[in-house]
Amino acid sequence: MSPQAGSGRLSAVFVLDITHYTGPLLAGWLEAGHRIDAIVVPGYRQPPKHFSTGNLRRRLKRGFLLKRYIGNTAVRLVEFGRPYDWGTLGGQLSEFKADVLICFAFPALIPHDVLGSFPKGGLNLHPALLPNYRGPHPLHRLAVDGQHAVHGGVTLHRMSDSFDDGDILGQVSFSEADWVSLRTLIDSVATAMRMLVSEVAPAYCKGSLSGMRQPVGDFVWARLDAAHTMISPAMSIEHVARLWHVLGTLPGIYLDVAGRKVRLGLQIRRLGPPTGQAPFTRWGIVEFDLADGRVQHLTYGRLLKRLSKWYAMLTPSQVGKSRHEIKLFYEPQNGPTR
Repeated sequence: MSPQAGSGRLSAVFVLDITHYTGPLLAGWLEAGHRIDAIVVPGYRQPPKHFSTGNLRRRLKRGFLLKRYIGNTAVRLVEFGRPYDWGTLGGQLSEFKADVLICFAFPALIPHDVLGSFPKGGLNLHPALLPNYRGPHPLHRLAVDGQHAVHGGVTLHRMSDSFDDGDILGQVSFSEADWVSLRTLIDSVATAMRMLVSEVAPAYCKGSLSGMRQPVGDFVWARLDAAHTMISPAMSIEHVARLWHVLGTLPGIYLDVAGRKVRLGLQIRRLGPPTGQAPFTRWGIVEFDLADGRVQHLTYGRLLKRLSKWYAMLTPSQVGKSRHEIKLFYEPQNGPTR
């Protein structure tokens, strides 16, 4: 049975950028019978009185994605960038009289005064299984630390006065299969967020789901540093391939070749066991030893960047074709966690 209970149409303000991650969750909210009053999107920096082709291109892309995922549904977009004027934004959002604010990947804490203008407060989607891997770069650090199949997934939680530590409402866990490529990872995150927004968020707003406080402890803070993007010979071939899928296009993975930092592209060949030979580059290819074999990767450049984008566009999305399950969270006195 769906965790959603009761009837009645809910309204929400979303705080997120329009991407392949977030488009499906917006569609899921609408398909569940609810309303989007506004979407607060990142504002672009632009020199005063100067036209920016880059900003125009980003706005066109945003509009194209919005059309793709929610069709002709009329939604107000509110651009909001640094320096953040929370008072003005709060005044704008209070006009909508929405039930709840739903957020994904916003880089600053939303003040209590803004959240308090919504009867059900704010909910946040975090791409890891909280309380593990709070912070700004959970997907990257899960791959770097090799914890992707342990703490990988998506959490829906209430927003509080600290990053990623509000009451947990629901979670969707990932397996190794969700990390085999960037396409599968994007699809899995998007599908999980869609499930949580269309089923768990309404259940909370309608009072049938209480949530559970996060435990206190020393958990990994998921921030990616430059050292995390460097490849070492102690890593396995499988681990480096996963790092490429998650970090390869942005921010990149790198290898020290004779004191020079070389950015790696995708793996093209396994050559056999480690040889003890130093890494070297030749004709756009880098060859090096890892713990369980010697491999060849392409070096990353403008052409490979374009090919990666084209491949992502041509690869069919599997969003909605889910094998995932939702785990719901209740305070112990209100019911079991399952």
